[in-house]
Amino acid sequence: MTGDIRFVCQTYRRVERGRGAAKKPVLVQAAAIECKTSSEAEARAHRMFDGGSYAGADAYSIEVDVDLGDYSDPTFIVRLGDVPPLET
Repeated sequence: MTGDIRFVCQTYRRVERGRGAAKKPVLVQAAAIECKTSSEAEARAHRMFDGGSYAGADAYSIEVDVDLGDYSDPTFIVRLGDVPPLET
């Protein structure tokens, strides 16, 4: 695929789901912020995670072909705290 490379900082929060005894914390996506460079995405992920408001943060790059609507798998720059497991 040939296209634009995008750099993203994605944050995650823990929220309670369910009722009564079935209530448990789950990880959900929070803010996703597009950045200009990989170093900006990494620095933002560190700042947001270190601020204590988020359970975790990822910084990654992804290749996007807007004309075809294609997206590559993410290439992770940094993963901090509680983040979703990588699918294999």
